[in-house]
Amino acid sequence: MIDRAAGILYGPLEHHLDHLAPFCSLLQIPLILTEEELVQKARLYYPDLNILHWDCLEAPFKAVQAFDTLFYSTPRIFFDEVFFIAEATLGKKIKTIWLPHGNSDKGHASYFMEGLKDEQTLLVYGQKMVDFLAQKNIHKPSYRIGNFRLEYYHRHKAFYDSWIQKLQFPSQKTILYAPTWQDGERSSSFFSAIDPLILQLPSDYFLLIKLHPNLEKDIRCQQFILQHEHLSNIRFLTGFTPVYPLLEKTDIYLGDMSSIGYDFLTFNRPMFFFNPADRSPSDPGLYLHQCGRCLEREDYPKIFDILRQDDQSHLTPVRAETYAYTFGNQKPWKQIQDELSLR
Repeated sequence: MIDRAAGILYGPLEHHLDHLAPFCSLLQIPLILTEEELVQKARLYYPDLNILHWDCLEAPFKAVQAFDTLFYSTPRIFFDEVFFIAEATLGKKIKTIWLPHGNSDKGHASYFMEGLKDEQTLLVYGQKMVDFLAQKNIHKPSYRIGNFRLEYYHRHKAFYDSWIQKLQFPSQKTILYAPTWQDGERSSSFFSAIDPLILQLPSDYFLLIKLHPNLEKDIRCQQFILQHEHLSNIRFLTGFTPVYPLLEKTDIYLGDMSSIGYDFLTFNRPMFFFNPADRSPSDPGLYLHQCGRCLEREDYPKIFDILRQDDQSHLTPVRAETYAYTFGNQKPWKQIQDELSLR
């Protein structure tokens, strides 16, 4: 355990919860949350998490008073906007450590990663993130932490298995469709691909749709869910933040630019990807697509024929190599704790 350290998720950033919650639990430090909705989800889905629920106004002052180090998943500039008054008033500077919230291929065509230039210390999964930061000219002290969310899932597998039973998935082969949100890189496939998926879905497949939390808030997605939630072999899973319990249940992964695809490499099962921005195959934003099959727009009328017929057995070595590049060999968590003790 690190003395006088905590994680903080300031505001309604639900897509950060499944990263900060397992990390703080493994590190045996509390997680500060400012939103009641996220507090409820954290209590539901992360059984051993120490939660501090402070509202947005009191959180900066209470955190500066109580802790010396804070782990977070937003760029430092956002932290400074919220905490500079508390730090100035109390005459204390907090040490911050950035924790990534996923390992997607987004960021090559935008400037998100450049926002990390002001960080003090970075946590990275493995060599892939190290190389990406170097390409973005980000050179900061970093610690490799591997696939810690998989570690957390394994420690609590019985708990999550009980959740999966409560969700009562049918017996058909499960396709997980996990589209990301429509960011500035036009990363989401949802608005172009969802109609062909729904209209062509065969009765012997179960389509589980896990939207990015930012998509869940889109009124167009909410309307679509209301129109189609009555279908027996389709389920929109909203508000369920843990990812690995769903991936364990998944037979076929269907995605776009979401980092969930990298998590699914763990299982070496068939993967299919949409290419919503019609990128060239050589585009670095399609790096993960080598681990499955890329579905182009002309494939949309025959998606399920492709899913049935595509043999991906030859991709096992590619997936293993990509996983190793992304996450590396998992260090014992005690070693990671010692490295992050910051003594």
